[in-house]
Amino acid sequence: MVRVGMAAVLAGLAVAAAAPAQAPAARFRWQTGQVLTYRVEQNTQAAETVGSDKVETKTKLTLVKRWQVQAVDANGVATLQLSLAALRIETTPPNGEALLFDSAAPDRSSPQLREQMGKYVGAPLAVLRIDPRGRVVEVKESKFGPASRYENEPPFVLTLPEGALQPGQKWERAYKMTLDPPQGAGEKYDAVQFYACKSAAASQATVLLATTVKTLPASIADRLPLLQLQPEGEVIFDTHNGRMQSARLSIDKELKGHQGDDSSYHFQSSYVETLVNP
Repeated sequence: MVRVGMAAVLAGLAVAAAAPAQAPAARFRWQTGQVLTYRVEQNTQAAETVGSDKVETKTKLTLVKRWQVQAVDANGVATLQLSLAALRIETTPPNGEALLFDSAAPDRSSPQLREQMGKYVGAPLAVLRIDPRGRVVEVKESKFGPASRYENEPPFVLTLPEGALQPGQKWERAYKMTLDPPQGAGEKYDAVQFYACKSAAASQATVLLATTVKTLPASIADRLPLLQLQPEGEVIFDTHNGRMQSARLSIDKELKGHQGDDSSYHFQSSYVETLVNP
């Protein structure tokens, strides 16, 4: 009987050894006291044409985001505090007179922006609770824009699937896209972000991202502010350390007829975010 039992155990071990090992689930791995620093560069351009008249607004934004992990609970949900270590923004309105704010050179900044933007540098801007898949569980505090911005734009760009990241894998995030002032008055629209794993290696994975608004307002003019909330691009996730490594996103969308047949609105954006600390 002992030999029969041992044979069964050995047979079970042989089957287990032959079965492929399950890859671990991709997760953000937070550690109390951890600091993640990201550099962001974004260029946007909005061009509106009505008949023979055309106006353009351009913005160049560079900032350094600092996320500090304040606590991690038993389920891996982390409390993170967001602040800006540096901020530079240059806006060129239709009249061509550029407005500048640079936290590294406040004396050279435009007076109206120096007072408005200076208070956001170095101070806590938000406190969020984020789960291991990158989903916001709770917005405890938000001093730089409404809480809904973290639903429109996940703090670390993407949310992860339930299991491991495998090439060809697809998943999605359904959410309510909210237009808060000054773009709107709190209107909500059904939206979906689609993800697809382009590649997955031992230490990192590349994920493609696209955004679609499922329910659009009837008025074409009311659709204009939704354009800037529909990025597409790719995200590199560090599967070994459990953190977003970089993201490259873009928007290039045009609407016609928002002010008659001879009108159009064209919005373009390029966005690059990169982890700068090891």
